[in-house]
Amino acid sequence: MEIVLIAAQSLDGFITRHDTPGAGFTSAEDKAWFPGVLREFDASILGGVTYRAERSLFLTNRKPGRRRVVLTRQPEAFAEDAMAGILEFTAESPAALVQRLAAAGHRRCALLGGGEIHRLFLAAGLVDQLWITVEPRLFGSGTPLVGGRVDIALTWLSTQSLGASTQLLRYAVRR
Repeated sequence: MEIVLIAAQSLDGFITRHDTPGAGFTSAEDKAWFPGVLREFDASILGGVTYRAERSLFLTNRKPGRRRVVLTRQPEAFAEDAMAGILEFTAESPAALVQRLAAAGHRRCALLGGGEIHRLFLAAGLVDQLWITVEPRLFGSGTPLVGGRVDIALTWLSTQSLGASTQLLRYAVRR
């Protein structure tokens, strides 16, 4: 199964603005691009903090065929939101989760954050590509793209202008 880490960040590497969860800082161009690109994936993985920040969006957009899995230490805390095969909550290891999704026939998975989830999947060698929208903003603090130490070599694939100042960078993880 192919896993693509998709994130929007400030020029100084933060995926949240200061202590404000979510990607509310992104440009109109990224907001238009992101939902369209998600249609290319049959599964998505995100962490509990990211889910809480965008909970209403996930609850109103439960479409069969696109499985969303929230990786959290407390899956039971979200039991009322769960919908089998559409919105799930688990404490599985990244490797076990990816193996389960692949066994269920999923072929492409969007890894949607946050920083700790990115680190876990990168450190486990499970990410194939990174698609990073770089917004022309500087925050000085916030949640970093990767929440901890990793050392991952990347190969540049492409750059796409989403707008006058917003760039989408695509990289492959070197194996």
